[in-house]
Amino acid sequence: MHCPRCTNVALNEAPAGPVSVDRCPKCHGLWLDELELEALLSARPRTLLADDRAVTTAAPAEDARINCPRCRNVYLIKLNSRARPGTIIDSCTVCFGAWLDAGELSRLAHADLAGRLREFFGLK
Repeated sequence: MHCPRCTNVALNEAPAGPVSVDRCPKCHGLWLDELELEALLSARPRTLLADDRAVTTAAPAEDARINCPRCRNVYLIKLNSRARPGTIIDSCTVCFGAWLDAGELSRLAHADLAGRLREFFGLK
């Protein structure tokens, strides 16, 4: 598979807790197959989250349309995260995979942890 943001850059497979993710070595975006995002947020792999927080890349243009790296000829749709409003996830309507730009995984993981704490203390 190739990065949907970078031209002709192959994604590298990397273990991340209970799943393997596909990561772009150039822009540090992540491709997650269906259900992998939920598994990652539950497992919270430290190395991947630390790498994601440490990356400083320019944010992609919000209106940029990108193709699904798995389906290739299908545009990803933009979804605003319910857990972290303002964090846009690019998702495929065919294979249900998700593209996260650099930094988005750590923002989602932080929001997920905050939500769990609110729920634990009965604040939700």
